[in-house]
Amino acid sequence: MESPRAEREPSPEEEEAAAAESRELAVLREMMLRARREGEEPQVPDEQLRSNDQLQHDEMLALEAIYGDNIGIFSEKAGLRSFEIHVHCEIPDIVSVSAELFQGDDDDDLKSRFFNTFSVQHLPPISLTCLMPLSYPSHHPPYFTLRVEWLDSVKISSLCHMLDSIWAQQPEQEIVYEWVQWLQSYALSHVGSHDGIIIRQSDMIINPLDVRAVGKIVSAEAVVQCLISYNEEQCHESFLNGLHDCMICFSEHPGVDFIKLPCLHYYCWRCMETYSRMHVKEGTVMKLLCPDDKCQGVIPPNLLKRLLGHADFERWERLILERTLDSMVDVTYCPRCETACLEDEEKYAQCSKCFFSFCTLCRERRHIGDRCMTPEEKLLSLQDREKVRASSGGKVSKGIDLFNELVSIKEALRDAVPCPHCRIAISRVSGCNHMRCRNCGKGFCYDCGKPLDNHRIEQCRLDQEQKSVRQAGVVKQIQKEVKSQRFRNYPCPSCHQENPKVGNNNHIFCWACQVHYCALCRKVVRKSSEHYGPRGCKQHTVDTQEPPERRMTNLIQKFRDVLW
Repeated sequence: MESPRAEREPSPEEEEAAAAESRELAVLREMMLRARREGEEPQVPDEQLRSNDQLQHDEMLALEAIYGDNIGIFSEKAGLRSFEIHVHCEIPDIVSVSAELFQGDDDDDLKSRFFNTFSVQHLPPISLTCLMPLSYPSHHPPYFTLRVEWLDSVKISSLCHMLDSIWAQQPEQEIVYEWVQWLQSYALSHVGSHDGIIIRQSDMIINPLDVRAVGKIVSAEAVVQCLISYNEEQCHESFLNGLHDCMICFSEHPGVDFIKLPCLHYYCWRCMETYSRMHVKEGTVMKLLCPDDKCQGVIPPNLLKRLLGHADFERWERLILERTLDSMVDVTYCPRCETACLEDEEKYAQCSKCFFSFCTLCRERRHIGDRCMTPEEKLLSLQDREKVRASSGGKVSKGIDLFNELVSIKEALRDAVPCPHCRIAISRVSGCNHMRCRNCGKGFCYDCGKPLDNHRIEQCRLDQEQKSVRQAGVVKQIQKEVKSQRFRNYPCPSCHQENPKVGNNNHIFCWACQVHYCALCRKVVRKSSEHYGPRGCKQHTVDTQEPPERRMTNLIQKFRDVLW
């Protein structure tokens, strides 16, 4: 047996509205009882009562047909009809609102007072609550209360007196429609707020002058928040109910098919979905901004998640993290597991995943006190290893893969220029010298590698011509040096394979016969602890003459200095 469906519990807003209605009805009934005790409401014959009842019934039907959802009918008690109408004031395109606010705890300090001015297109409605006595409309008007959240008690009391004067001018007639029309058309001008509304803290905390001006005492900050929230809700509702043109496909769609960004630009859902997926697919996630060229506003991640779906959104998160890390100068990647690491002031880093401590310059194991191997030295060493592996018929090792990778990187970076903003290498295929980085979106000159801000193309061209002359001289010097140089190697005592020293280390490992030997005495080293020491050879010594590798490295560095 199914259990009966539980009734929905009212929300806090609905409970507050119901409490306000009950309070206002209680005020109206108290006003009616007081009028009867004081004799203000006369005795009406039965025939007139039946006529008044029919007139009230007809008026209620007319009001429901005219105002629809803006009128709420209360249940009848003792034959008395009561209702509430929300009256929306007619306003121009925008209304200026100036609110007197205070900073700090002392509101009396004039230095802490300031005015916040803003504009709204919609104002919260005026709530008119009426109770029709039995003597209406033949002898007495309806008892009513007014509630206006954005007016003080003095101005609401002025509106109540104006409704009394309208009844005095048209006695013994149905008056509710006239009241609503006047409030809708003239309420703003009557209280002097047609050109702008001024909200003062002192006006909001005074007691009402008229008992019919109901409402709770609130602060000026609460009134401002109410006006802003209501205006945003109504503007959004108007946008959803209207038709608009998409600035991407230039097609007209209803408002419910649009996406409004925080920058207030809006585009149709289909265009935004295609636009977002295109940038994620091409990897240009840093350019995934508002499509307006002059805006460049950010698209919120929660909106992107709805546009992209689960898989593409994960790709967007991964790419945005990679681009962000690449733009940070103190972030490097572990050469073993490719985990992002932070380098210290000494250009060293330690991986948080595999705990490998390495040098961020040469990406080798940490070597405190020893200099880094240059890419040229690495290539020479790996070339020798590759020759040994090829002659011995062994399989291609990880070292040869690293060699091929270094050669490929060297060839790729031969004509590349680092971006001066994010240091990403950019290679030009064709076109002029004005380059735009795909990573950070900023421009720079391909010739000199400088940003385009205050950049002179003519001066850059002259500098390049002078640099070409200097480069030609340096190239001739390098060619002359290379012809006269032979790389210094140390032959193995076992197989006579020549191997270079690594830095100043005299302990050499022969890749041909897998033997360890000393570069000083040319003897095989069984145990390094016995061979090197106070009575043996020194493990680290500096050659008396500069090695050819060092001279070649210096020449290449000199050429780089001239080049850049």
